[in-house]
Amino acid sequence: MAPPPPSPPPVSLKVVNLLLRVLTAIFLLISVIVLTTNSVTIGSIKFHFNDVYAYRYMLAAAVIGLIYAAVQLFFTICQFATGTTNSFNYQLDFYGDKVISYLVATGSAAGFGVTKDLKDAFIALVALDSTDPVDEFFSKGYASASLLLFAFLCLAVLSVFSSLAIAKRSF
Repeated sequence: MAPPPPSPPPVSLKVVNLLLRVLTAIFLLISVIVLTTNSVTIGSIKFHFNDVYAYRYMLAAAVIGLIYAAVQLFFTICQFATGTTNSFNYQLDFYGDKVISYLVATGSAAGFGVTKDLKDAFIALVALDSTDPVDEFFSKGYASASLLLFAFLCLAVLSVFSSLAIAKRSF
């Protein structure tokens, strides 16, 4: 006897899923914008975000996460509009959410770590105050890493939802 077809998730769960995907995309987009506009001039030397390797990693993680979030947002809207799901969508949600959430989390951790270390190094070399442009450079690094952290939290919740959907489908 064949197992019964999987029941679609409740409408409220679909709405929460859609809302979390939108929030993830917004957090990642703002993080990319803040990070890519981050630069500072010290004397005649101009520093950009891409002069710091960890910021490059943060950008790569955010862009990959943003692409994934856009694709998943498209799939979620299609599922929401049509009301149909298939096993490929469950698998993509499950594995994709796990991989991308870890990528975004490590990008955020790299951003927090390098920002703290570099800020401490600059404080040791020169006296910084809160109005210094170097402090603004590091504050934007913290802001971008914080937005990545919020995106990770949304992806982590989505990962739990996709795990529950896989478990529910297999029984």
